[in-house]
Amino acid sequence: MRIATLQSFNLGLNAILDAQASVNKTQQQVSSGRRVLPPADDPIASTKILQLQQDLAQRDQYDRNMTAADNRLKLEESSLESITEALTRLQELTVNAGSGTLTITDRQAISAEIGQLEDQLASLFNTKDPNGEFIFGGFKGATQPFQQKENGRYEHQGDEGQRYLAIGDTTRVATGDNGKKLFVDVRAAKNTFTSSVNPLNTGTTQVNAGFVVDEEAYAKFYPDDLIVTFNPEAAIDPPGPNYTIRRASDGRVVDGIADRPYSKGAEIVAAGISIKISGDPKPGDEVLAKSSPKQSITDTVFRLRQGLDTLQDNPTDSATLDILIEDTLTNLANAQTSVSEVRSQLGARLNVVENARNLSDDVRLVSQEVLSELSDVDFAEAVSRLSLQTFLLEAAQQSYTTISRLSLFNQL
Repeated sequence: MRIATLQSFNLGLNAILDAQASVNKTQQQVSSGRRVLPPADDPIASTKILQLQQDLAQRDQYDRNMTAADNRLKLEESSLESITEALTRLQELTVNAGSGTLTITDRQAISAEIGQLEDQLASLFNTKDPNGEFIFGGFKGATQPFQQKENGRYEHQGDEGQRYLAIGDTTRVATGDNGKKLFVDVRAAKNTFTSSVNPLNTGTTQVNAGFVVDEEAYAKFYPDDLIVTFNPEAAIDPPGPNYTIRRASDGRVVDGIADRPYSKGAEIVAAGISIKISGDPKPGDEVLAKSSPKQSITDTVFRLRQGLDTLQDNPTDSATLDILIEDTLTNLANAQTSVSEVRSQLGARLNVVENARNLSDDVRLVSQEVLSELSDVDFAEAVSRLSLQTFLLEAAQQSYTTISRLSLFNQL
């Protein structure tokens, strides 16, 4: 068969180029350590490699979430442990304050330590994580959940949200508990109430926590709410600050208390409860006593402290103090139970995180091994192949050089 000179040259040149391409590809594999360079080298392996890389990247995110969840849960556990210790000390002080041999001066000394524990508890309720977010704030991580008002009471400003983090494809773990569930919605010893002022008030009205002074009367009134409304000064003669107390449900006057002259800081008793209003209320200002089967830890402590500071050494106040001590001990025990239940849940969540981390480590190891098999180059084989390809390239070059010198004139 006759082969043209141009065809011969092209065949030789193509052989050189093919050999050069093989050498270049093997050199890239050796230098990069990767067997598959462009996806065209091995489309099936390339698809599997991409899937494994995406899975490992997702697993890295899960690992970061597990670390964040572990740190946050351990911080919450530490805070709840300190809260438990403070509640235990409060129970001890409450028992001491109930001694019939103490005078009001003695009780006020106990109240001073209770005030310190109250501030300590508020500080723990407002614990921040390393990112500066309040761990008991629910979804309002940037808002301090327990804030102290002018009258000294701590009020909850967070929400009831609970945050979760994904630590696996199908696994989420709660990374905190909201303060309302833990410290506000605590079952009270008996049906009780929470006093507050209307935020739309225009005066400087303040109200204390108050006490139940007649359990039978309050039991008949419960679960209605009580509203103290300040009337125009002209409603009484001579004109002056005055108020009317009504049921929230239907507006009926309670215990005939209508257009009653107001005396700053004086005790107001209605429907079996006692409250003291201070400040300078304006007409239209309102104070609410909202019935509830629950009482926050802060209100329990605040109410106890106020009782120890103000209740006198007389039979009436002594009876009120006995009820207060009894209810406080029950409320603190209920608070202990609430905190203990959440601490148990924290232990379970930490176990979930640990198990998820162990599983993730095992899966990561297998994925990395498979990825290595698919993508990593076999250096011994590649170097041997490179040596052979280099030899073939050199042979092709020498062959081309020899053939390119031949012509018909060599036969003359």
